[in-house]
Amino acid sequence: MNQSEELNKLVDICHSNLKNSKKCLQYLVKERLLTKDSIVTNKIGFFPQNPGILTKYVSEDLLNKLNILNYSKGSDFSNYFFLIFPIYSEYDEPIGISGRTLLDDGGRNILGIPKYKNSSYKKANILYGLNFSKQHILKADNAYVVEGYFDQLSMEKNGFLNSVAICGTAFSQGHFLKLARYTDRITFILDSDDAGTKSVQRIYSKYINRGIKLRFLKVPDSYKDVDEYFSDPKNNKDTFIKDFKQIIPETW
Repeated sequence: MNQSEELNKLVDICHSNLKNSKKCLQYLVKERLLTKDSIVTNKIGFFPQNPGILTKYVSEDLLNKLNILNYSKGSDFSNYFFLIFPIYSEYDEPIGISGRTLLDDGGRNILGIPKYKNSSYKKANILYGLNFSKQHILKADNAYVVEGYFDQLSMEKNGFLNSVAICGTAFSQGHFLKLARYTDRITFILDSDDAGTKSVQRIYSKYINRGIKLRFLKVPDSYKDVDEYFSDPKNNKDTFIKDFKQIIPETW
């Protein structure tokens, strides 16, 4: 098998394994309000609690190279980051995985671990969801850019199929050039915290005169991000269009 085939096997194993984690399924469905279709379409998974079993199906060299296994066949993914998001290129080729811990902020602080852990891949070249959304971006002549996996999945669930996420990294020139292949309009909806505000201002100053029409929408004050907004049962696609106001970053 080549690398892409092996990673497809890894994604399929993790996705099939999700049924074995009641905790992950409850988190996805009860807390994050994802539908079964969304979970299946995006192949969200649960990392095997015995990571050594993966070497029966995926080469140990590749798992080590991508920092999924360590050289003792252990894995941080099975210990802390076992909720798995497959990462695909825009051409629908798997290039890695991202694991999310279900520990709360207090637990993470005690252990000194981040919320997410990625296998090795170039985040500056990847937009989560672009493999599915590129045709919708072409049709709408607009791409919505949000911050995280759940933000993108919430946009998708609520009918904004032309959305992608940058997922824990700065919006890069690689991201800009990828989207420019599909549209000349990009709409940013980043988190309402200080980091999101600063990121919006950096994007505006760097890309405003690059031949692409940029819009920036502000998350309503009572919510921190798109996912939290859509988790409120009174909100939907129609309220989104009314509630998310356009801003000019240089005056924000």
